[in-house]
Formats: sequence, structure tokens, C-alpha cells
Amino acid sequence: MALPEAEVARRWQMTTPQWPIMNAVLHGVDRNQLMGRHKANHIQVAYGKDAATADSALLAKAVAFQELGVTVHLCGTVG
Repeated sequence: MALPEAEVARRWQMTTPQWPIMNAVLHGVDRNQLMGRHKANHIQVAYGKDAATADSALLAKAVAFQELGVTVHLCGTVG
């Protein structure tokens, strides 16, 4: 799913190169659920060559943050 070019351009006008934007579709959670839990418009992302690799990267990242003392909340559908 892609945003219209005009919307992407509008969003880029509201930020700087130091704060790049990423448009994402989060499966299993909608905008209001995400914002209601996190109260912020930014997320951490884990990339992979396929869904299984991305899920493994997500787990590794979540465990690392948890071990550093950061409370981790996963939202949406994983797997």
C-alpha cells in the first residue's frame, strides 16, 4: 500500500533530513491503538529478508532492549 505522492511530499515538508520518515503498515494494530499505548508517533523497526527473518530480528532486538532495562511492548501481529 503506497501513500499518494502529494501526501508523502507534505510529510517530508514537516521534517528534516535528521528526522527522516518511514511510512509503514502495521498488521494487527490500528493507528489509534498504537497511539493509545505508546503516545508517540515513532517506532523501532527490525528488517529481514523475509517474514521469518524479520520476526527473528524483532525478537533479538526486543530481548536486547529488555536486557538493557528498557520496557518493551510489542504490538500488532507477529509471525
